[in-house]
Amino acid sequence: IALINQKCHDLKHQIYALRNVDALERKQYLDEIADSVQIYEAIVQTGNEVLDTILTEKSLYCKERNITVTCVADGEQMKFMNTVDLYAILGNALDNAIEAVEKFEQQDMRQIDVQIYRKGQFLVMNIINPLNESLVYEDGIPVTTKENRKFHGFGLKSIKYMVKKCGGIVNIKEEGGCFSLMMLIPIP
Repeated sequence: IALINQKCHDLKHQIYALRNVDALERKQYLDEIADSVQIYEAIVQTGNEVLDTILTEKSLYCKERNITVTCVADGEQMKFMNTVDLYAILGNALDNAIEAVEKFEQQDMRQIDVQIYRKGQFLVMNIINPLNESLVYEDGIPVTTKENRKFHGFGLKSIKYMVKKCGGIVNIKEEGGCFSLMMLIPIP
């Protein structure tokens, strides 16, 4: 919201400046305004305020880094979830996916798919992203690729713990050059 307010404030000044500049400078201003307006494309509305906040924040971060986030999410199905757990689960999952795709230079590989839906009596959350290499696993969880393992590699462990606390399960798999983190949580 603060970023949107800042952009609107800047737009007011840019529009004023457009009236008093030459054609080349006007084109530069218009390009900048077009970039600013694209912020609205990153705003996500799923029917769940907490999920909307998480996805919008991560989408804005990704947009700045040329990462495409495709999201199909029915946030209504998540109303039963604890806010802190939801932030931790999806925050960690999306941070891991972002870290993985940031390693790619090719734009078509810098993408993350987010799917959140109800299947029977379960909430399904699936985060999918391309991989640049197969991962090494320990106890069914990928080992961190960061240098200092003492201070990294806690995100997926945290996700597993919280999903289990909700009575659910986590399924991690690599298939077709993609990493899939699927979480199934029973809906009360």
